Amino acid sequence: MGHKHHPGHVHDKPHHDELTATVLSVVESLPQHRKASLLLEHSLALIQSGRYGHEVEGYLDVYMRTPDLPEDDIAKALLARGKARKDAAQLLLMRAELDFQSAVHVDPTNREAQAQLRRRRLLPPADAPASQRAPPEVWDRIASFIPRYFLRAWLSVSSFHRDIASRHIFATVDLFVGEDQENLHRTMDFLDRVKADMTFARRVRCLRLHWAHESDEMLDLVSRIFMTALPEFTALREFEWIGYPELQAEMVTALLASHPSLAAVGLIGWHFDAVGISQFGALRRFTLRAEDDDGLADMGEIRAVLDANARTLTHLTLGAHLGRPHSWDSAFGSPTIGALTRLELVDTRISHGVLARIAHAHRLVELTLHGTLVAPGPATVVFGSDHVLEGVHTFLPRLRSFRFVVAGHDDDAALYGAVVQFLRRRERLRRLDLGNCPWELVLGLLPELGGLRVFRTRIALLSKEAVVALAAAVPREMVALHVSCVVSSSPMETYANAFAHFPALAMLHFRAAAQRRPQAAAMSDREFVTQTAQWLGAVREIAHSVPATDYIGWHGEHFVVNRSSKGEGELDIKELPVRRRLDCGKGVDVGSNDANWLERKDVPIDYEVSGLDA
Repeated sequence: MGHKHHPGHVHDKPHHDELTATVLSVVESLPQHRKASLLLEHSLALIQSGRYGHEVEGYLDVYMRTPDLPEDDIAKALLARGKARKDAAQLLLMRAELDFQSAVHVDPTNREAQAQLRRRRLLPPADAPASQRAPPEVWDRIASFIPRYFLRAWLSVSSFHRDIASRHIFATVDLFVGEDQENLHRTMDFLDRVKADMTFARRVRCLRLHWAHESDEMLDLVSRIFMTALPEFTALREFEWIGYPELQAEMVTALLASHPSLAAVGLIGWHFDAVGISQFGALRRFTLRAEDDDGLADMGEIRAVLDANARTLTHLTLGAHLGRPHSWDSAFGSPTIGALTRLELVDTRISHGVLARIAHAHRLVELTLHGTLVAPGPATVVFGSDHVLEGVHTFLPRLRSFRFVVAGHDDDAALYGAVVQFLRRRERLRRLDLGNCPWELVLGLLPELGGLRVFRTRIALLSKEAVVALAAAVPREMVALHVSCVVSSSPMETYANAFAHFPALAMLHFRAAAQRRPQAAAMSDREFVTQTAQWLGAVREIAHSVPATDYIGWHGEHFVVNRSSKGEGELDIKELPVRRRLDCGKGVDVGSNDANWLERKDVPIDYEVSGLDA
């Protein structure tokens, strides 16, 4: 009797689409050593992404059986497979331990389960090294909370800690290209290492290039070298181009060819020259700082960027310069504005049309308005239109971070009154910076902000009474605080005692408008040494007064506090580097995203000299 052949039982040759068939054809045409190299790269990438398994084992078995392989590649494959097997074995042992514990819990009289539990005890004794008492995942999680300054110490502890610290430290890399030959050579060495070390290159997730170079042959050479190294950053997700010459069409094309799916792009300079930047279609964050509308790229391309990334874009930063003509009205005509969760307008003119579009962006969680309001009267109406219905605000109901720093409106009591009214009863607000808002209005608002953790304020005449009132008004759970003034009735370091009992206050900054570090050129050597010692002594006094602080700001400068575990009160302060030129305000890491926000380092403020501060 004949058998019917069902379509599901026919073993046809797998059908490939045209692209897959072409790729297979190309691979088949490669020489033996290139096929092996491709197989090794793919296997290492799978291991790096945590997808080690039988499939990867098979790949590496085939690779190891290939004749005439380079010895360094064989060593790399063996090392990667050994580490992956070790991690997998540790995970299985941990699961086995849990099974034995569960068996004993279900049947406490089971001798075999008890014996296995005793024989396979995973937890080492208390005197064993700490790296053996917790799995790598726990240490990696711990490292994610440690500021980069302190995390550097892990590099010299052990190879285990060095590997974890390197992944976090090199996740964000800043490269400087300019007239400084030392920085230029360091950048070239870094690019050489990236091209030679695939594992190291994969650690870089955010690349920030700082350019300060006139057009010449050296600039062309460095640009070509960078473009050849760009494809090696296989894990790159964020890219920023800072300085001059600005990012232009040729580099945009190279970036699109190597990383078409970037999640974040930043263009920070004097002009907008990035013709073609709107071809990126998967951006989650877009940053542009251009002083005016006089760039090589049409300003309409900004609107095109927003429209092209309507499904993904949630974070937008636009910066300019108050002294130059500019407008964002066209960009804010994009419907993408309504989908944003984070918006920063920096050192810029804010028209009523822009503010009206912001009022309808109900998903906003973080908002920065830094610059000047073209129409303060209508802005007052917009902020005053907020109402609370059944505990929910009608204007920006999800707001958790708000920065309002405006110039030219210090005497506009109605405007600041409307802004304060807009902020009342916002229990979820975590970060607040109200610039030059009158202190009396701010003080009355603070008791209603129970969720506040990061706060920056300006008290024109700072006194002990004002500081005591501030300490009583803000929550004890504060993690970062910045207090500035025009005049202080007492040395500002004496006010630190008011925050001695804030257990989580990791960052504290005191700043007076006229205070500056002593300058050697303005005094004798002896006087300079004496005043510098007093300057640093004030920082040390603050560190002693507030035991929780890890970072201290002192009149615009930043210090890190190293506290000794040997004895209470023993500490050392180290001055952090000042902001580099063309650093778009970010400068050195001050420990956390909260501290960066407090110090206005999260946005390109003060690129050279902010128009607001000029």
